[in-house]
Amino acid sequence: MSGLGMIWAQDVTGVLGADGGMLWRVPADFAHFKATTMGCGLVMGRTTWESLGGALPGRRNVVLTRDRSWRAEGAIRAGSLREGLSVAARGLAAELGQDPREGGAAGLPRLWVIGGGSVYEQALAAGLPDVLVVSVLDLDATERARERGLPDSALVRAPGISTQEWTIDPALSDPEGQWRPASGDARWRVETWRHL
Repeated sequence: MSGLGMIWAQDVTGVLGADGGMLWRVPADFAHFKATTMGCGLVMGRTTWESLGGALPGRRNVVLTRDRSWRAEGAIRAGSLREGLSVAARGLAAELGQDPREGGAAGLPRLWVIGGGSVYEQALAAGLPDVLVVSVLDLDATERARERGLPDSALVRAPGISTQEWTIDPALSDPEGQWRPASGDARWRVETWRHL
């Protein structure tokens, strides 16, 4: 196992979600997330953990929180991002066995940051990730949030991706402007970025 990946879904304007939750349902993207992260170590913030409703099966779930008394079934607590990454990576192959992923996912890292926005920002600021896997959804989540009565201040945005530091991997990305068929709420596409 080598490298660190970050994976997220965002709308066309870069919104990840609002008020600790998602603003869409795109089952094909959920399946893509599962195929990409199965058999892997996942590091997430506590809000992301709570939005999932429990541990993601077949993966090592590490939750970042400063609350030393925090416990949850199927999760391992870590007090910092670096500690979380170390805990997620330690004994991964022994616990979950050989990497079960196939196709393009087989060549991706086995260690992932899966959210939320502040954890992504921390990892990028520290220069930790090697790969970003971004699902772009053909919808405007801001309007959906407003329809639910959420203020714009509740929106969480994806981190910016600098093209001076990152480049698209065409073998693992959908061609620019091309969308996968609608699934649930939206058409979607995948962009896989590699650190230069």
